[in-house]
Amino acid sequence: MVPNIHPAVPLLPRGAAPLLLLLSCLVLSSQADSLPSFIKSPEDQTGISGGVASFVCQATGDPKPRITWMKKGKKVSSQRFEVIEFDDGSGSVLRIQPLRTHRDEALYECTATNSGGEINTSAKLTVLEENQIPHGFPNIDMGPQLKVVEKTRTATMLCAASGNPDPEITWFKDFLPVDINSSNGRIKQLRSGGTPIRGALQIENSEESDQGKYECVAMNSAGTRYAAPANLYVRVRRVPPRFSIPPTNHEVMPGGSVNLTCVAVGSPMPYVKWIMGEIELTKEDEMPIGRNVLEVTMVKESANYTCVAISSLGMIEATAQVSIKALPKPPTSLIVTETTATSVTLTWDSGNPEPVSFYMIQYRPKTTYTGFQEVDGVATTRYSIGGLSPYSEYEFRVMAVNNIGRGPPSDPVETRTGEQAPSSPPLAVQVRMLSASTMLVQWEPPEEPNGQIRGYRVYYNSDMDAPLSGWQKHNTDDSRLTTISGLTTDITYSLRVLGFTSVGDGPPSDILQVKTQQGVPAQPSSFEAEAELDTRIMLTWLWPVQDSITKYELQYWEGNSDNKIHVTFNPVGSYAVEGLKPDTLYRFSLAARSEFGLGVYTQPIEARTAQSSEYTLPPLSLSLSASSTNPGESPPPQVPIAQQEVHLSSLSSTSLKVSWVAPPAASRHGAIVAYTVSYQSTGSASEDPDRHDVPGIGADASSYVLEDLEKWTEYQVWVRAHTDVGPGPESAPVRIKTKEDVPGAPPRKLEVEAVNSTAIRVTWKAPLPGKQHGQIRGYQVIYSRLENGEPRGQPSVMDVPLPEAQWNIEESTEYEAIITGLHSETTYSVTVAAYTTKGDGARSKAKVITTTGAVPGRPTMMISTTMGDTALIQWQPPKDMVGEMMGYQLQYRRQEDTAYTSREFKRTDDHHTVTNLHKGATYVFRLSALNRAGIGEAYVKEISTQEDVPSGYPLNIRVTGLTTSTTQLAWDPPALSERNGKILQYVVAYRDINSHSNSTNRYYSPPTD
Repeated sequence: MVPNIHPAVPLLPRGAAPLLLLLSCLVLSSQADSLPSFIKSPEDQTGISGGVASFVCQATGDPKPRITWMKKGKKVSSQRFEVIEFDDGSGSVLRIQPLRTHRDEALYECTATNSGGEINTSAKLTVLEENQIPHGFPNIDMGPQLKVVEKTRTATMLCAASGNPDPEITWFKDFLPVDINSSNGRIKQLRSGGTPIRGALQIENSEESDQGKYECVAMNSAGTRYAAPANLYVRVRRVPPRFSIPPTNHEVMPGGSVNLTCVAVGSPMPYVKWIMGEIELTKEDEMPIGRNVLEVTMVKESANYTCVAISSLGMIEATAQVSIKALPKPPTSLIVTETTATSVTLTWDSGNPEPVSFYMIQYRPKTTYTGFQEVDGVATTRYSIGGLSPYSEYEFRVMAVNNIGRGPPSDPVETRTGEQAPSSPPLAVQVRMLSASTMLVQWEPPEEPNGQIRGYRVYYNSDMDAPLSGWQKHNTDDSRLTTISGLTTDITYSLRVLGFTSVGDGPPSDILQVKTQQGVPAQPSSFEAEAELDTRIMLTWLWPVQDSITKYELQYWEGNSDNKIHVTFNPVGSYAVEGLKPDTLYRFSLAARSEFGLGVYTQPIEARTAQSSEYTLPPLSLSLSASSTNPGESPPPQVPIAQQEVHLSSLSSTSLKVSWVAPPAASRHGAIVAYTVSYQSTGSASEDPDRHDVPGIGADASSYVLEDLEKWTEYQVWVRAHTDVGPGPESAPVRIKTKEDVPGAPPRKLEVEAVNSTAIRVTWKAPLPGKQHGQIRGYQVIYSRLENGEPRGQPSVMDVPLPEAQWNIEESTEYEAIITGLHSETTYSVTVAAYTTKGDGARSKAKVITTTGAVPGRPTMMISTTMGDTALIQWQPPKDMVGEMMGYQLQYRRQEDTAYTSREFKRTDDHHTVTNLHKGATYVFRLSALNRAGIGEAYVKEISTQEDVPSGYPLNIRVTGLTTSTTQLAWDPPALSERNGKILQYVVAYRDINSHSNSTNRYYSPPTD
C-alpha cells in the first residue's frame, strides 16, 4: 500500500502572518526529514476462523511518532483486538484472536503521527471458514513445545509446516515478531527444505529476557496459520553462597608468615573479602569473585581473620585463627580438693587462653629426694592420683602441653595423704620377767605405721591356740614399753603386740612366749634362718633385754624326722649350723637359759639348704715352651672355680640383693681380686631383654644390690670371681622376681556406651603385661557428672575385684562393668584404674558419655465406635511425662492381622477418627507418646465393631466331586472386609435346570472357615 502524507500547517493570526510564515518555512525546511516514515508496514493476510492474525506496523520520526490502528475509519476496540507496543516505542502489533468470518474482514489502517505530520498505511484481512480453506493453505506439522532451559544454555523451539507453495516460517515472542538480526547472531532460525519445511528457532547463551510465549507462524500465498503458543522458561540457578574451601586455623612461629585461602561458590558467584575485627583487609573495588588468598606476614600476635562471601542471595562468614606457636603457660590455682590414704585429687585452672593438648602431673614424696613421677595425657583440669603411700607428704605440680612441647610447671602444692591402719606389726618385740607375776614388754614402732600411732595393744594368754579375741588385752599409749602385772606364776604366757592409728588396728606381731618365773629368760625374738651353703644354715635372733643369759639351747631336725639334735652354746646373737645335708629342709627351735632356769623354746622355723654345687675343672692343656716353669718354681696362677652358692632376695619392685659365698680356698687358684654380677630379665614382655654385667665388685664383698630393675619381673643372676689371671666360670643361674608395685599404665581400650537413660556400660582391657607391675587384683571405675565440661560433686568409685580364677588371663580379655542409678540426659566422665596389692595405678584417659533421655509414660486413651465403620480415638498426655513432648503414634490392626497401620500426630492433637473399619471385627489399638529419646510405653486397648449380615458372597465356588446322584461343592469364605462378623452358616441353593418347575432347594452347611 502507498502511504499518504499530510503535513501539519497551523493557522496564524492575520497581523503576524509575514513573520510567522517565515518562521514556519524555516521550521519546515529544517525538519522535512523528520516526518514519520514507516519501517515496517502491515501486510494483507488470509486467516482461518478461530485463528490468529497479526499486523505489524513500525515507524520512525522526530519526535518519535505515535501509532494508532483504525478499522473502517474507527479506532479498533474489542476484547478480541489487542495492540502490543514494541519495547523501543517504534510501533505496535495489532493482534486479532480469535478471528470471526465476515465480522473481522476489513481494511485495517495504521497511522503514524507526530508534530511534523502523520502518515498512514493499510492492510486487508480475509477470514475463511474451515470449509473454505483452499488447497495448499499452510499447515503446522510440528509446533513448539513447553521448554525449560538453564540460563546460558542453548534453547531450541521446533517448528515444521507444509503448504503449496512452501510456506515461510516466522516467529513471534509475546505476540511481537522475533527480530533475529538484532541479536548479534545469538538467535538463529534454522531453515531446511523438503516436506515439511522446518524453521526451528535456536537461542544460544540464553538469558532471562528470552523467557516468554513463542508462536510459530507459517505463511504462503494461500494464507497464514499460527501454531499453538509454547512457553520457554529460562531457569536461573539461585544458590546462596557457601564455602567450598573455608579458611583454616594456623599456628606460626613469631615473625612467620602464612597464606589464608578462602573459596566460596554460589549462583550468582559471590564476592570474597577478608576482615580482621572491624578492619577491612580487601578494598571494596578489588574484591575478587569466588577465591581470595590473604597473605599474613610478620605475625607477632594471635588474631582472628574472617572471610566474608557476599552475593545478592546473602552473606556468610568463616573465621580462621592465626596463633603464635609458643609453649603453654603454667596452669594456675592448683589446689588439693580431696585426699584419701592412697590418693589425692587435684584441680587447677588452665592458665592459657588457647586450648592445650593435655596436662602432665608431676609428684614426689617429700621425705625423699628422688625424681618426680609423672602422669601424662590428662585431658581435664581435675585428676585423682592413686597408688600413694598412706600418711605421707607429697609435692605436686602441673604442666600444660601443646604441640610445641611442655610448658613450665605450676607453683607446687603440698599435702599429706590420709591415715590407714598400720600394715605391719611392731618390730623387735621382747619381754622379760621383772618378778614372778610382772613382765616388762618392749618393742619398736611398725615399719609401715600408715599414720600417727595412737597407742599399742598387748595381747597375752596362757593358751596360744585360743583366738586373739579371747586373749587378755593391755592398752598403752604410744610409748615403746609397758609392764603387765598380776600374772599367774609358773606358767607360760604367749603375747602379741599391735599398733593402732585413728583409723584402726594393725596386724599383731608373731607370738612371743615367756615363763612367769623370775630370772628365767624370755623366748628369743626375731628368730630367723637363712641357708648360706649346701651344708650350712645361719641362725640369727635379737638379744633379750636382760643380761643373765648363760647359754642358748638349740634343737633342730630334718623336716620329716623326729630325731632332734640338741646343741648348747654360749650367749651370742647368731649361730651357724654346719654339717647339714644339701637340699634338705630343717626345722629349728631356740631357747635361752639363765642360772634360774630354761626359758621357752621358740616356735619352729624352717630353712632349706642349698643344692650341692660340685664343679669339675676342665682338663688343662699342657704345652712346652721357652717360658715353661722350671722345677722348684711355683705354678702360675689360674682362674678360680665358680661360686658354690648364690642367694637372691627382692628388696623392692626395682631392686634385688645378690649374696654369695666365695669359692673354697683350695679352689680359688690364687687371690680373689674382684667379682662380676650378671643379670638378665626372663619375661617375654620385658622392655630390656639384654644381659647386663656389673664388673669390678670388690674382693671383700659378699653381696651387691641391683637397682633400676623392671617392676614385677623375673631375673636370672650369675656371679663369678676373678683372679689376676682372669674370670672364673659363672655360678649356676638363680632366679627371682622383683616385688609388686602399683600398675605403671592405665587399662587399655576403654569404651563407654549408654545402655538406657540411667545406666552405662564400661568395657576395657588390662594394661600391657610389661606395665602391670604385679598381679592385677581388680579395677576401680571412677565416674563423675559433668556440667559445661567440668566435674560437679565428688567422683563415685565402683570397685570391680577379680576372682582368683581370672588372675592369669589372656591379654585380649575384655572386662565390663554396668554403672546404674544415673540421671537421664546427663553427661558423665568415666575413667578406669587397675590395682595390685600395692594400690591403684594410673587412670585411663577419661571418656565422656551422655545417658539417653527417658521415654514418656503411657498416655490415656478412649475409643468410641459408631454404627458405621468408624471409631473415634481420644487421648490425653502421659501423667509422668519426661522431656519435651514431640507427638503421638497410633497403631491399629485387626486381631487376625500381624502388621499395624501407623499414624503420627502432633503434640497438640488429642483425637483421631479411624474409618473403613470392618463390621463384626476385633481391633487392637496402641497409642504411644514420643519425646526426643524415642517412643514411650503404649496404651493398648481392644474394641469390637458391631456385626451385620455378610455383604459379600462366597468366593471361588467349584465342584470337587461328582457321581450319578451326588455333587460335592467347595468354596472360599467372602472377602474379610465383607464378612461383617463370624460366619455361622452357609446356604447352598440349587435346582434342576431340566425341570419345568422353578422350585429351588436349599441346603444349610456349617461354616468351613
